[in-house]
Amino acid sequence: MPRRRNSEFNPRNAEIFNHFILSAGLQEYNMGGGKYTYISDNGEKLSKLDRFLVCLGFMERWPTTSVLALDRDSSDHRPIILTTVQSDFGHTPFRLFNSWLEYPGFMYYVLQVCGSFVFSGPEELALTIKLRWLKTKIKAWIKEENGRSEGLYGVKKSRLAALDTLAEDRELGVEELQERAELENFVAEHERLRQMDTRQKSRTRWAIDGDENSAFFHQIINSNLSNNRVNGLMVDGVWETNPLVIKETFYEFFSKPFKEPLEHRPDIVCPNINTISESEANLLVAPFSSTEIKNAIWSCAGDRAPGPDGFNFKFIKRCGRAFNTILLEFLTDFTQKVL
Repeated sequence: MPRRRNSEFNPRNAEIFNHFILSAGLQEYNMGGGKYTYISDNGEKLSKLDRFLVCLGFMERWPTTSVLALDRDSSDHRPIILTTVQSDFGHTPFRLFNSWLEYPGFMYYVLQVCGSFVFSGPEELALTIKLRWLKTKIKAWIKEENGRSEGLYGVKKSRLAALDTLAEDRELGVEELQERAELENFVAEHERLRQMDTRQKSRTRWAIDGDENSAFFHQIINSNLSNNRVNGLMVDGVWETNPLVIKETFYEFFSKPFKEPLEHRPDIVCPNINTISESEANLLVAPFSSTEIKNAIWSCAGDRAPGPDGFNFKFIKRCGRAFNTILLEFLTDFTQKVL
């Protein structure tokens, strides 16, 4: 529905326009730089008349597209620009997908890489360096594996389509039927791994628990990705698109609520309040045992990562069962993160 100020609004026309958008399957990106695109000569009437409406295929191809309203010069309309070029906010955070654990040879590669790591220094620094080094190795291995599997997927899917076309003209032989069954299994497994990644990317519980691989499902994911993306920010009345300015503004805004407002807080003196014994107080600050940490980690869901390193709990559990040394390092590092 168009946004207006000091302008007449016709509900019937808005309903017809919205029905057209819905029936055509069109989507609109969030516009930055301004709320309105038209302003009357006297400056009293403002409306959002100009906009970009794209099909679902366009949004699936470029979900991070941004729309910006430029400054108005001589015209009474603000020009708007649509760009598919992403702003560079730095390195993309690493995220481990559960489907990688099912790739043939992935766990063997991780074990081999971790076994070849050598570092002399504090344990917490060694683990940090090791995880960073492991992430680099995993990303390179996954990139090569995805390129190989995607190429093989295209070849096998084309061959499956050729067999289906051939089956329309004549009956397939025994070897051809066996080949077709193998191709179907490969294509189904490849698409199952894709769907695992899609469910893990989603932030909603209903999608994680299971959902139909429908166009609506992908539309919701792409819409959320487009709506949650920060393409610009209004800073002191100026629309800023510089990633450094945006990150500094976010940091200043969110750091204020966590600052200590008082330099010296008054002591709490309550002589009649119940207190715990000295042994109970020592128990509260006692170090966590390995059993307690392991039980806490093993009770967590596997899709989410406890920290910014991107390694989720499923990877931690799988690697912990495979080699105890990595588990002990993980347990030591995640003591303060989990409990």
